[in-house]
Amino acid sequence: MTKNESENQDLVSAPLPFMLAWGLPLLLLTSMNFAHGVLPYAAIVLIMVGAFVWMGLSCLLNARRCRRRHCYYSGPIFLAGAAAILLIGFEIISLGPDGLVYAVWGTLGLVMLIFVSELIWGKYVR
Repeated sequence: MTKNESENQDLVSAPLPFMLAWGLPLLLLTSMNFAHGVLPYAAIVLIMVGAFVWMGLSCLLNARRCRRRHCYYSGPIFLAGAAAILLIGFEIISLGPDGLVYAVWGTLGLVMLIFVSELIWGKYVR
């Protein structure tokens, strides 16, 4: 696959697919900050898990479609973050009262950090 073909297949390159794959779940995730008292705690946790799974699967699909380097790493990170939120949210493991915050920001921070790999080795895997 040439660089041009990869760019044409990249879901990040077009606004609508990008918003559906990552914008909408990030909006859902952000809205959970305001859901306390409106939704049950279990529903909030499940929505957060769903948002991370959605973004993780979108990354894996994008990695398969266009071979974007970032997506090869961020897909599994999002899925691991979803598992962490599930385990912390339902108190299977404990990281204290701010455990969910740590899991969300830790996952998002790692995903953002992975963009450095594109600066070093290029945007697409050949």
